[in-house]
Amino acid sequence: MRFGITPLELANVIEIAGSECALDFGRFNFADILRATHQQGFSLMELSMDVRYVLPGGLTEESVARILAVKEELGLTFTAHLPLWAIELSCPNEYIRQASVDCLVDAVNLVKPLEPEVYVVHATGSLAAEFSRLKLPKLFKSIIAGYFVSVAERSIRELLKRTKIPPRRLALENVEFPFDVTWKIAERLDTSICLDTGHLISGQSGSIETLEFVKRYYDRIAEIHLHDGSYQVIEGGLVKRVDHKALGKGQLPTTELLTHLQEKNYKGAIIFELTMKEAQESLQFIRQHLPTLSFE
Repeated sequence: MRFGITPLELANVIEIAGSECALDFGRFNFADILRATHQQGFSLMELSMDVRYVLPGGLTEESVARILAVKEELGLTFTAHLPLWAIELSCPNEYIRQASVDCLVDAVNLVKPLEPEVYVVHATGSLAAEFSRLKLPKLFKSIIAGYFVSVAERSIRELLKRTKIPPRRLALENVEFPFDVTWKIAERLDTSICLDTGHLISGQSGSIETLEFVKRYYDRIAEIHLHDGSYQVIEGGLVKRVDHKALGKGQLPTTELLTHLQEKNYKGAIIFELTMKEAQESLQFIRQHLPTLSFE
């Protein structure tokens, strides 16, 4: 199996760019971070495209050229997580929706020279998630969810048309929104999907079990975000959701999941959305509980 990691952690950025009085983003070098990540044993990496917009100079045409040189030197492979901070592809406000599409088009075109295997996208954002949490009758929630998805579908259709990337290289991630509704976009536009295990196990994407999700959507799973999590009903009927934990620290049926994927000869990217320390702990957990698992 092909395990990778998101190489850029906020703590790393602060450490690199920090000074006594301010942040100096001129000291930030994405290529150097990729080299350091490779030294930790990872050749498959997911690029966080929000870097381009929240870190001045963090990801430019010039830095992409440097990353390409490192890729060829070290034999790296990439996936790209398209921007999600303040992005609202499903927003009914046309100004915000169009700006979100424009941002994603810019991000795709920027990293095309790196030939990412998959572009991961959140079809719905924080606004849709907020509406999905409202205590409304089931019929009303279904109507609202359908409306958000119809807007998101229009945005993703435009994204595909303007970037000319093949639909199967765009993977819709299960996020805090009913995935059975999001799936309709993947069906109609023939896109792939990205399984986020932590989002799923913590109940953010619906009540479907992890193995059932894999069996139902396996043919479309182009990438997996692998991290543990939990769902717990606490005192007063409140729900506690936890994700982005090292494997073995939550309720994810990790051994059953990875065994099933190995039996299916899964070849897609499996990305730890964890810190480097947590990713190494997770790899140790896998080796301890699945000693026969093959690594590429």
